Amino acid sequence: MFADYLTILTTSVAIFIGIFLVWSKYKLNYWQRLGVPTLPTNILFGNFKDSIFLRISPGFLLGRLYKEANDDWPFFGVYIMQKPFLLLRDPKIIKQILIKDFNIFHDRWFSSPNKHDRMGSDNLFSLKNPEWKYLRGKLSPTFTSGKVKQLFGLMVETSDYLKSFLDKKFMNNENVTRSIEVRNMSTMYTTDIISSVAFGVNINSFDEPTPEFYVRSRMQSEMTLSRTFQFFCMFFFPSLGKYFRNGFFGENTDYFRGVFWDSMNTRESAKFERGDIIDSLLKLKNENQESNFKFEGDTLVAQSAIFFIAGLESSSVTMAFALYEVARNPDIQQRVRAEIHKCLKANGLTYESINNMKYLMQVINETLRFYPPAPIIDRVANQDYKIPDSDVTIKKGTVVYVALPGIQMDPKYFINPDKFDPDRFNDERKHEIESCTFLPFGEGPRLCIGSRVGMLQTAVGLVKILSDYEVSVNPQYQTKVSERSVFTTPANGVHLLFKKITV
Repeated sequence: MFADYLTILTTSVAIFIGIFLVWSKYKLNYWQRLGVPTLPTNILFGNFKDSIFLRISPGFLLGRLYKEANDDWPFFGVYIMQKPFLLLRDPKIIKQILIKDFNIFHDRWFSSPNKHDRMGSDNLFSLKNPEWKYLRGKLSPTFTSGKVKQLFGLMVETSDYLKSFLDKKFMNNENVTRSIEVRNMSTMYTTDIISSVAFGVNINSFDEPTPEFYVRSRMQSEMTLSRTFQFFCMFFFPSLGKYFRNGFFGENTDYFRGVFWDSMNTRESAKFERGDIIDSLLKLKNENQESNFKFEGDTLVAQSAIFFIAGLESSSVTMAFALYEVARNPDIQQRVRAEIHKCLKANGLTYESINNMKYLMQVINETLRFYPPAPIIDRVANQDYKIPDSDVTIKKGTVVYVALPGIQMDPKYFINPDKFDPDRFNDERKHEIESCTFLPFGEGPRLCIGSRVGMLQTAVGLVKILSDYEVSVNPQYQTKVSERSVFTTPANGVHLLFKKITV
């Protein structure tokens, strides 16, 4: 009897494996059937084995695949498990898809279609058209150059907290060298700015004890295994989002929902404006009766939530990696500090003086080239689409990717791409950068809405640090990109040696 059961089980397993192998080989032949070149694939994991096993982050894996492809491939097919995706390599095609044919590629693939988590599914980053276009139009006035300039005072005030934090560490002895983890420090700084813009609350994350708002906000960035898997699915298999129990803010959802509505209700009853996201959302809420799109409840909270998370993470990571690179390149650090001192001496810390710090902005741009905070740009075709200058027609629903760690490190577009060279972005050479090869904020109508805020707050923070402190590499720590996170972030922080500059 047992032998019969064992025979049946063995036969069933063999049949299942056989069917799976035939099915997998057929699925993994998708791009070949369309005449699209591909790289060798694993029958179980496609091209994503190393990322699935947490050996490399997905964005940088796509960058590696980009580099492994033939130079004459303008695009090629990749597989995540058995699902096909198209990776673009030609900047002309990238420009065509992101800008000129935006009417066909207006939606992202990334989403969290969980009806119980409106914060994750209804935010500006993942919303589909036409809701996205309507909401983008309502929020855009918050991020004009004039409105961003009004935020400058808030940034300077917050940078004073940052300076006080550093000065306290050298209070008893200004001549010592201290090791400081700058990722956490820059996160406290950006949290204070973005919390005010996105949630209308004023905090000082450098306070002791640490404010509850900051503690709870950091929980969202902890890349546990479950959180890593959740974000992986949101980027590559969003249909699985409906099965996740944890929402955008997890166990802190009620807390941030409460903070948001406290600000909204206070603003509405007091009838005052600050020109921030809360004001724009309050107007949107009051217009609901006149609109075909109903933005209410957690859908309103979602807009503050996504700007808060994306804004503070991207800027804090950029600040940390910029400090790391100037620590590795003392000549660059000396040059940027000289510019900072010159501009501060002439005009003080003003909006105009920051805009005059051209080399500092070049350093930030080069950091964004090396370490793009969001390393993947994704779009979905909403109809069959013939790729320009090719015989390939991709089908409706096809997902296309741009891997920034690939194209932004391509020697065809950036000479000596592995060299940290801010002068790529100076007035004499920036015209050499081909359109759609430098894309840290995306491109086209879905360009990051908060890019001006991000650049300005990053610059102000770096000015406060580098004007008074010299940074150098701490040989006891290794700085590298996290293998887990879909977004670019340091694996174990960025530990640098600080020494106060004596004038």
